[in-house]
Amino acid sequence: MQEKEQEFSLKNLFVPLTTFKAIHIIVIVGFIVFGNMLFNGFVWDDIGYIINNQEIHAFNLEKIFGPSIFNNGGYYRPLPAAYFAFLYLLFHDISFFYHFFQIIIHISNTILMFIFLKHFFKRNIALFASLIFLVHPMQVESVSFIAASVSPLFFLFGMIALVFSVGEKISRKKIFLIAISLLLSFLIKETGFLFLFLVLFYRFLFNKKDFLFFLSSGILITLIYFSIRFGMGGVYFKSPVLAPIARLSFLERLMSTPEIVLHYIKTFFFPINLAINQFWVVTRIDFFSFYFPLFVIMIFLSLLVLLGRHIFKTNKKSFTILLFFTFWFLLGIGMLTQILPLDMTVADRWFYFPMMGLLGILATALQSLHVFDKKLRKLWYVTVFILITLLGTRTIVRNTDWHDAITLYTHDSTIQDNFDIENALGNEYMSIQEYDKALTHFKRSANLFPYEMNLFNIGSVYEKIGDRQKAIEYYSDALKKDHYVLISHKHISFTYERLGYMLLLDKNFGETKKQVVIGLSDYPDNVNLWILLAVSNYKLQHQQEALFAAEKAKTIFPNDQTTSLYTKMLNNQHVDIPKE
Repeated sequence: MQEKEQEFSLKNLFVPLTTFKAIHIIVIVGFIVFGNMLFNGFVWDDIGYIINNQEIHAFNLEKIFGPSIFNNGGYYRPLPAAYFAFLYLLFHDISFFYHFFQIIIHISNTILMFIFLKHFFKRNIALFASLIFLVHPMQVESVSFIAASVSPLFFLFGMIALVFSVGEKISRKKIFLIAISLLLSFLIKETGFLFLFLVLFYRFLFNKKDFLFFLSSGILITLIYFSIRFGMGGVYFKSPVLAPIARLSFLERLMSTPEIVLHYIKTFFFPINLAINQFWVVTRIDFFSFYFPLFVIMIFLSLLVLLGRHIFKTNKKSFTILLFFTFWFLLGIGMLTQILPLDMTVADRWFYFPMMGLLGILATALQSLHVFDKKLRKLWYVTVFILITLLGTRTIVRNTDWHDAITLYTHDSTIQDNFDIENALGNEYMSIQEYDKALTHFKRSANLFPYEMNLFNIGSVYEKIGDRQKAIEYYSDALKKDHYVLISHKHISFTYERLGYMLLLDKNFGETKKQVVIGLSDYPDNVNLWILLAVSNYKLQHQQEALFAAEKAKTIFPNDQTTSLYTKMLNNQHVDIPKE
């Protein structure tokens, strides 16, 4: 009797499946799968965007909405700046809390997804699709990577707008909330505009009432967004140039499109080889890199058409649902095809939006094919449990890769040859003074793709170990290459400074002067360059030029060093080469 009561109680946990129970399942599974990442540290762009970013270490609205690291290079994302500034104000550099809020946002997105899906599907199918979204290993980059909080954040407000859009009678107050949610999504990430298209398409398909009001509201908030972006941020549109694919022409980028689309579909169904910062490109049209991916995509689209044909014949309402989620998926994946160049070739976090469209397509197929009917229900429930368990386990394992920067970079460098990962790994070893390992990775990076930063880093290692000639060689090479990321400068100021200082130590005063003058044309208010110019001119016995440079340094940054330097030169006293 007791065993029967226990069996009945266990069954009651899931049957009948209510919204309340489904939400609890989502919360519990979410923390089980992502709980191990709560103790991960700051990695990759977390350092530049949060830890070393003085702009968000104080809550300054001018910095948040004006030019900043979040608002440049064609990107305008003031709300992530505000989000990180708020977290830094409360928790400083304690990564646990950043991760905790990221899990909360991801779980909230999944709950909103379930609430939205249950308007179209049975609760068990809606929960199944939501759990796949929740635990899929491709989500690790959006949930474990703190700087990628923009993906779940823009999705959160977009989903709020979409959920509010459901229903026949939409009050003016609710339309206002939809508009505000969409505007917030826009200000988090430009991809938020896709939710505006979804809201409009949803209303067009399922309820045309108030469609023109929705459309006019969408136009209004778009105008507000651009007035904030252009007026307060001063940020226009600029394509990234560091990524190899962004340096290709439109037609050259199109060669990579089939492989890019296949990558996302393949990784969704077989999330095995996951890696960050992927920069690969397809440089020629051949069978394996172009025609085979194109063939697989055509098969995928053909199956989608066959599914649509079957559903259209059997259930017109389900066909409309399929049409909506197909639009969602194609809208999302279309943004990732490099028609507009992005700052890397593919990224797991970019699939956060289109994944829901794909899951909606699969949910439509499951419901239309009646796979959860009584005859097959137990088999499908066992299959669902195994699938969620496998995906969740893979996600837990992937979370461990994000424990720290060296672990992440070391793992992902085995998946792909990547100049940026190698350079980042070199920086990590540099920070712990393991110079041999740092040099190895910096050189691997330069062999894959030489540009200013990895060549500068090689020079820095040689400077640290006391090989001045090698340092001069690599700093000089760095100035012959592009930086790619800088907007208003040709090179980073440190490259000019370190080369000038090494040449000065080498007593090559003429070359020091020549290189420093070039640097000052790029950074006319750099006090260190003016000091180097003053000393090199003084050593060359160019008294007036030396005094002018020393006075300029003192004017820019008056302190004991610049004042003493000017005084000594004015009185013809001995001047030492400045120390670090």
